[in-house]
Amino acid sequence: MRLSQATKICASIVKNSQKTGFGPNRLHRKGTHFVGTEPPALKYHLLQDKKPNEEYGLQGTNHELPGTGKVHSKLPTKVHMKKDKVYAWCSCGYSGSQPLCDGSHNSIRIPDLKLKPVRFIPDKDMTVWLCNCKQTKNRPFCDGSHKLVADEDKKAGLFD
Repeated sequence: MRLSQATKICASIVKNSQKTGFGPNRLHRKGTHFVGTEPPALKYHLLQDKKPNEEYGLQGTNHELPGTGKVHSKLPTKVHMKKDKVYAWCSCGYSGSQPLCDGSHNSIRIPDLKLKPVRFIPDKDMTVWLCNCKQTKNRPFCDGSHKLVADEDKKAGLFD
């Protein structure tokens, strides 16, 4: 009787601990990744299908809004876009699932930047580089503006 209760308690502790792996990996929690083993940017996104009345390419005028978002990363993200899927690129820089929007711009904790996600529907399967520095003039695609962001940091003495 005592052994079975102890076994149940031990099993529940192991089940709820969220620790995985054995040996050197035993202390890593679920949901974290080693360097270079991160899942693709689009793995966890539910992408909507294009509606029959929607055109291909940029949707709406959100790509023309003035201002730039917060720098999330100085390097772009390579994304394999599929035909007839709707992609919403985060322009504010506060999304937790960069480079795509997760609705964080609607949060009360985020400053009101007047920036909205830029929607894009590709007309064929393609591989593109999406901007993560949010300073691009060719939204949502990278135009090399991240090089200017790095130069500003050098001027500020952040890398000395």
